[in-house]
Amino acid sequence: MNAGRVFGELALLAFCSAVTGASQAAALTPPQGAAQAASAVAEASAAPASAALGSASAPAPAAAATVRGPTSLSIVRDRAAHNEAQAQYDLGVAMLCRRGLSADPREPVRLLRAAAGQGHIGAQSVYGWMLMSGERLAQNDAEAARWLLSAAQAGDTAAQNNLGVLYATGRGVQRDKVSAAHWFGEAAGRGADAAAANLRILRGEPPLPGATTTAVLLHPALAKAGCRTPQA
Repeated sequence: MNAGRVFGELALLAFCSAVTGASQAAALTPPQGAAQAASAVAEASAAPASAALGSASAPAPAAAATVRGPTSLSIVRDRAAHNEAQAQYDLGVAMLCRRGLSADPREPVRLLRAAAGQGHIGAQSVYGWMLMSGERLAQNDAEAARWLLSAAQAGDTAAQNNLGVLYATGRGVQRDKVSAAHWFGEAAGRGADAAAANLRILRGEPPLPGATTTAVLLHPALAKAGCRTPQA
């Protein structure tokens, strides 16, 4: 993974964003309940192949799925196998963060791609980040831009910020300062500090006192789930 990368001369803060924003339809919005799933599955960590199941992403919480103990993890797996987008998203994020949930390192890729293909905004944002960063699959900025655009248009601030990075640096898309400023501005207007910092960098303005000036490793969905680094 290309962690902490500096994107071109702009040193833009990719992958990092506050995760507040416009409400989405419950079926498409990654729920706050994913964080609850993290603690729930952690309670069952003594059982084989169980680990903290985490997801929390932009832009707004929806109805939480209750997950408790190894039986609940089995239910999430079953729902994911039956093509339920929310379960695919929850399980995919968990597999990125925790060893032991899958022996196949490509499984979270398949799960998140499947959920993204069903229109799950959080999955589109995370999958776009994976393509952009080369996490678990070959880096593909053009494909990343497609998924990030879909999530960005739905109000996901992480996707808006990361799409702005692609436009600002010409990665996967034609370099376009106007489009970069638009997406940074959209995310900054929803409280994304990294996007606000990126917008200042793009405009050639000095950073605000105390502003972060380094790229951040994790997509906020993983960071909010307590994941320090994706696990192989």
